[in-house]
Amino acid sequence: MNESFPIVRRPASNHPAAVLVSVPHYGTEPLPHSTAADYREPSFATFAYGFADAFARDLYGDLHEHGATVLATPLSRMFVDVNRRRDDVEQRDGELWSKRGVVRTHTMREMPIFARPLTPAELEARLVTFYDPYYATLARLLDELRRAHGHAILLDGHTGSPRRMKDHQVIIGSCHDATCARELARTVRAVVEAHGFDVHDNVSGYTGGNIVATFGRPHARIHALQLEINAALLMTTTADEFIAQVRRGEIPAKNEANIARVRACLRDIVTALAATTLD
Repeated sequence: MNESFPIVRRPASNHPAAVLVSVPHYGTEPLPHSTAADYREPSFATFAYGFADAFARDLYGDLHEHGATVLATPLSRMFVDVNRRRDDVEQRDGELWSKRGVVRTHTMREMPIFARPLTPAELEARLVTFYDPYYATLARLLDELRRAHGHAILLDGHTGSPRRMKDHQVIIGSCHDATCARELARTVRAVVEAHGFDVHDNVSGYTGGNIVATFGRPHARIHALQLEINAALLMTTTADEFIAQVRRGEIPAKNEANIARVRACLRDIVTALAATTLD
């Protein structure tokens, strides 16, 4: 990998905001030392890019320059999805099997992605190397912020598939208000609406993934929200054209104006969350 694991970007200021931005689907890189021969078909190597959140690094990657601490993984979630439960994988006929779990072994059409099955020992070694350190780092950074500010706010940042998000532009997930104080969700909603985007709360399928559910403990003064931004806002193509480009291993064209608009919105979200007073 070209970047360290996990990626941690701290604010330049000696007084960081109480906000930690986690970007679990930031990465596009394959496992170290993997080659085209590891895949069932050589073209499947492009899946590593396709399983990333589209344009996530463009949106969230520089929020440390605006006071937040940023945590991300360079590894594609095809190999380890840190926003899934550690045990989110099946066994079928004695083989590990997963279409959307903590690893991906098969396509959505149930075709094997890799040339040979992943063994339990290989899976455990992968999780120890690339899953556990993400959670340990996340816990440590949140504890640092809580001790410094009296509370910590985790913003788990994503971009979502236009096919699944449909007409929803932005969705805030808080596990139905279980993972953060309501005023924080209201603060984010107000900023998003001020930037002209439609926003919804806790839409089915987007209520909050494993990171938010694991770390959101308002009673312990750690608040967690998931933010999902429809990738349709960020591209110049239709959703079908975008998916076809990704499958060909091409880098899709960006809607630079909308990316700039969303980046400005995210900067204001960080500022507003940092300024929010919690009882």
